[in-house]
Amino acid sequence: MSPLAPRRERVRAATIAEIKQAARDQVAHGGVAAVSLRGVARAMGMTPSALYRYFDSHDVLIGELVADAFGSLADTLEAAFDAGVDEADQARRWLLLARAYRRWAHANEAEYALLFGPRSLELDKTGRCTEEMHRATGVLFRCMIDQIGRGAVDPSHLEGQLRPALRSGLADWGVEEQAAISPAGLAGCLIVWTQLHGFLSLELFGHLPPTLGALGVFDDLFDQQMLDVIVRIGYRHPIDIATTAAPSPDGWLAAAPAPVRALAAGGPAAP
Repeated sequence: MSPLAPRRERVRAATIAEIKQAARDQVAHGGVAAVSLRGVARAMGMTPSALYRYFDSHDVLIGELVADAFGSLADTLEAAFDAGVDEADQARRWLLLARAYRRWAHANEAEYALLFGPRSLELDKTGRCTEEMHRATGVLFRCMIDQIGRGAVDPSHLEGQLRPALRSGLADWGVEEQAAISPAGLAGCLIVWTQLHGFLSLELFGHLPPTLGALGVFDDLFDQQMLDVIVRIGYRHPIDIATTAAPSPDGWLAAAPAPVRALAAGGPAAP
């Protein structure tokens, strides 16, 4: 908002931000089911009727939380992708992007569950949720296009595995997403996407083997999974995991500019 905005607009914007934070706190403590406009109003010291001046339904409020969370994730991924532009090792560049995604998910567990739980996009009343989701997933498309363009990934071997209906559906999806990738490349994107989210969902919701957690090897397991999946989709160069994953599971962000670290933790975007 412009610093010259009228005081009434500034007060309204501050109140909306406070309402959203109260709703996020409820999501964090009990999931979407725990959020009620009456409960948010109580936390705000407002009457329910006053809250309706800002959000006229539960679904509208949750939809705004979804849009904000997708926006935070998109900011994180865009910053991570851009920060790796000079990384010569393309496997490492992908790994750094995947780590940034995982770091965001860990820093924003309630938001992750909100985004990838049921009905998130059904609550999109303004189009913001879909817009921000496309911005987040667009980084994956950019990564694939870049890797193919550099000759680091060749997903053409996936073409023969696509049944006609699937190939047609992938082509339609590429047009819808305005992603200039072949059906085989889009299939590769989905393979990576499902592997990434499968790992994160199992990890965040406590379904990975506790024995591995006790040994503290989830970071190593994640790196191994993320490098294995790019080999699956046609990464063309040898990967030395000891070198590619160096110096540590969180090493690159430790040395990254503060705005990138803040984004990976779900903080504000860089100006």
